Amino acid sequence: MSEATNGKPQLGPFMKFARPEMIEVVALAGFDFALVDMEHGPVGHNELYAAVLAAERRNLQLIVRIPVIEEPYFKWCLDLGVRHIQVPSVETPEDVAFCIRNSYFDPQGMRGLCRFTRAADFGAKPRDGYLAEANGKTQLILQIEGQRGVANLPEILAAAPYGSILFIGPYDLSQSLGKPGQIWDREVVAQIEAIVAKCEARELGVGIFTDTPEGVRFWAERGVGLIEYGSDLNVFMAGAAWLRKEAGLER
Repeated sequence: MSEATNGKPQLGPFMKFARPEMIEVVALAGFDFALVDMEHGPVGHNELYAAVLAAERRNLQLIVRIPVIEEPYFKWCLDLGVRHIQVPSVETPEDVAFCIRNSYFDPQGMRGLCRFTRAADFGAKPRDGYLAEANGKTQLILQIEGQRGVANLPEILAAAPYGSILFIGPYDLSQSLGKPGQIWDREVVAQIEAIVAKCEARELGVGIFTDTPEGVRFWAERGVGLIEYGSDLNVFMAGAAWLRKEAGLER
């Protein structure tokens, strides 16, 4: 996933209702990607398969946020053919090393190797070509969302693999500053801006979550190239409320 296109950020919604029809609609609406949320959404391994198929059908980039930093989640997603893995609560360079180990084959990592998965066309892909392709196309999106991660940011950035993205979770970050949910508090914004600056200095892509159009503009103007927005259901509710208002049926 490129971090920005023609100077404009990549924009896509979190998917809480990751039905294949909804994935296709996200593509048809013109979003750059969809993010299936296995951390804060009821999406399991079986549901993920259909979402992957729908995204491929519409040529839509798909990110999957795994629920925790545990080896099976990397394996399940990557073996299905998911290329972009978002990892929550990255706090140390050791966390980064764990992610690399479980996302890449040797020599970059030690990902569990099976040639008979969907990602390998169930064994139809030549072995060496599959291994090289998998390592070349896998991307990690490492999520910083607490003060421990902020304190270890230089080491985390140094450990991050080439082509990865550092993602900032503003809600949990605000909570870690004792200001839960106050994502536009000056102290919270200042800390996010400092993280963005450090990522730019390391030439590492940076992403963020926001839930308003104003937030999209604000962070785009500050050079954030990957913006993950609200949720599919949140966008639907906003559209439904707009429709009722425009039709003169507002409650």
